[in-house]
Amino acid sequence: MPDLLRIQTEHFELSVWCNDIVKRQKVHTDTIRKRESKLDSVQNKNKIDATSVMRFSPALTVKEAVILDNKIIVDGLDIELLSFIEPLFFENVQYQFEWLFFDNIEQAYLAHRVKAVNDGFRFSKGKGSIPARLTGTINTGNDVGWMRLPLCYLLAGKEYRCNFTFEVLPTKMDLHSDLPAMYQAIDETYPLWRFSFAEKTEQDVAKGKQKGHFPLLWLANFGTLREQFEKGLKVITQAPHSRLQTKVSYTRAIRLKGRVSHHLSSRVKEDFSNGIFEKRYRIEKKQLSVDTPENRFIKAAISKCKKQLTEFDCKLRENNKTPDNQRLSDTFLTEINSWQKPLHKILNQSFMKEVGPYNGLSHESLVLQQKTGYSTVYRVWQELKFYLDVFSSQSSISMKSISEIYEVWCFLELRKILINDLGFKDKTSKRKSLVLNDYLEYQLKDGFAGAFEFEREDGFRAKLAHEPIFGKKSNDILSYLVTQKPDIVLEVQLPQPSDKRFVWLFDAKYRIKTQASRFEDEDTDNADYVPDDAINQMHRYRDALIRISRNSSSNIDSKSRPVFGAFALYPGFFDQESDTNPYKNAISEIGIGAFAMLPSGNGKTSCYWLRNFLTSQLGVISQNGVINYSAQSLNENLYVQEAARIPYYGMKQSLYSNLIMTIALGGKRSRNDEYFSGFDNGTAKWYHLPKKTFLNEFKLHIAKEIQFLALASTSDSDSKSKSIDKIWPIKNMTLVARGIITKEQSGKTSDSDELYYLFELGKPLLLKDTIKNVPHRPISKSMKLTTLTLLECTHNFSDIKSVYTEALT
Repeated sequence: MPDLLRIQTEHFELSVWCNDIVKRQKVHTDTIRKRESKLDSVQNKNKIDATSVMRFSPALTVKEAVILDNKIIVDGLDIELLSFIEPLFFENVQYQFEWLFFDNIEQAYLAHRVKAVNDGFRFSKGKGSIPARLTGTINTGNDVGWMRLPLCYLLAGKEYRCNFTFEVLPTKMDLHSDLPAMYQAIDETYPLWRFSFAEKTEQDVAKGKQKGHFPLLWLANFGTLREQFEKGLKVITQAPHSRLQTKVSYTRAIRLKGRVSHHLSSRVKEDFSNGIFEKRYRIEKKQLSVDTPENRFIKAAISKCKKQLTEFDCKLRENNKTPDNQRLSDTFLTEINSWQKPLHKILNQSFMKEVGPYNGLSHESLVLQQKTGYSTVYRVWQELKFYLDVFSSQSSISMKSISEIYEVWCFLELRKILINDLGFKDKTSKRKSLVLNDYLEYQLKDGFAGAFEFEREDGFRAKLAHEPIFGKKSNDILSYLVTQKPDIVLEVQLPQPSDKRFVWLFDAKYRIKTQASRFEDEDTDNADYVPDDAINQMHRYRDALIRISRNSSSNIDSKSRPVFGAFALYPGFFDQESDTNPYKNAISEIGIGAFAMLPSGNGKTSCYWLRNFLTSQLGVISQNGVINYSAQSLNENLYVQEAARIPYYGMKQSLYSNLIMTIALGGKRSRNDEYFSGFDNGTAKWYHLPKKTFLNEFKLHIAKEIQFLALASTSDSDSKSKSIDKIWPIKNMTLVARGIITKEQSGKTSDSDELYYLFELGKPLLLKDTIKNVPHRPISKSMKLTTLTLLECTHNFSDIKSVYTEALT
């Protein structure tokens, strides 16, 4: 493949090469077109810009520029690609850069602030006809934004510096619409978290309203404004401001010189006549002095900046000492150290020694606002002092990688869903959720220490934690072998007295599946899918985490699986209100899957699938303020789902250990008397029920959970209603055609192919009190699900409390 870019200047030729950029360009173009096709007419007015801009700073005379074998005519200064040129630089792509020098270069190197970038380049001196060159490779990973490569080289003893700047684009989202939306959402909750000290790329810093002291932004702004600051100070040292000030001294008469006022001469004569010769007299003189409020302000500003830089320098050098922690380049550390030297030099100026301590300005100073030099320093100082409110539009600073940004944005979107859609209120105590690390960056307090805590009117409580750690020594939920650290954990606890807690895991993956697995057919719908390894990781999380429930009285630990679902979150683009989640079936069947999440112009549509899933799991507040799930119904709703009901092979899984189905026996209708007498005297061994009759009342899986049958037979005293006096344990249950059921089992024969449940019964349990008034026409009125405990304390059928309401059809 030809060079992506080749630029020839006076001293060198820069060439950039990549193995294959066509696929990335196609993915990027398809993403743009897909988004534009689904945007409404208003949004379509601002089409997504797919062009690239590359710059040299300072401007260099360019003799020739070639982009993908297309010669670009330039005017000798900056380079700007034409609008039809597709972008060249993308995330997670390996690029090779080579500077080929025409002259005898003594040394060449990159002065990037990140040590890993500089270490990836090698300089080769020229020999004979072989020119000197600097070559290396760069892969920005998930860092997007402006990539600045500061080239330094020595030619004839003179050092030259040239910055080559280009924009690295993401392929899975729009850099100029999605990313700012994520920044805005993150800044509302975690101001300043997204800024990073030293990454491969940088981004422009917009004006913000964040308050507080954040050293990283101070440093970023100082680096931008430093030259203006130093130029203003240089002007001040050449012509420092001074003003006439009254100087008071007390002098003997014999030392008085020059012209003396009439009043003073009269006093001296009078004292001499009285024999007073040693008295000192108050003398006031006007003279120029640099000890002015304005110079005191300048001295205080310089001292503050120097002190701040010294603290940065010492801290960063200390943290960069160990080989495993060498993130910053020596060039960058030397540059920070060099910023202090001009300030130190100015503080040692002779006139500065005459300037006293700064005590504030009693009134506005025209000198600071208008005088050359002073106005520059004053303006720069105001920007540095209020850097959180008055950002310069020229400031640039590194951001955390886009994968980290996406992860925290997903975390905060989940919080919004809990508050705005599920009716939870944030009850998180006011504590610091961000802490400074060794590189002056803010980090989230990971785990449940920095979790959001919520409550709802119905007593439900929830926790939303970022990257909690589950290891061998964890208190409640642990991992026996390998420590697990999912991105997002949502834990919901039922109201008291229940102590049941349900956990859902989410892992944000800033990746999209670009090709079908070799075990699958090729995707023909051109939809976005999450990578296979992300789904495999969801299986790992659910299998690895075990909840330990400790019984203090019996000192016995019981194990259970706490995770009711594990889902990947990925930047797939869909019209979620009309499209179907490609993972919908897997989520329903096994509780594993993925949800596409991206900021969109429609607001809620970006998380529509996830929002619907959580409302189906946890309930939602209706317009009249009523929550559609009670504690019992939520409990049963979660356990009734297919994903929560998959047992190990050969075992059963049930919510109620003594679940009973009540149902009335059918009429005689040509059945023999022996069949009914078996139920009366307790010798019956079989009971059959049409499958369609069962499914008209209950969901299919309930048939496997029923442990007992409460069969109502006709009362001797009242033939119009039936009563229950026995509870029949179920030994086995099968689903067979009616024709297979024998006369001994059913009381009569039939050749029908209709499916029936055939229950094999054990010896019955006698109830102390008969349950009366059981309706039997139609038979569905006699069908209820209850428990043995609830049935024992009931005398009338209408008083029986039902359970498993979520299992009703």
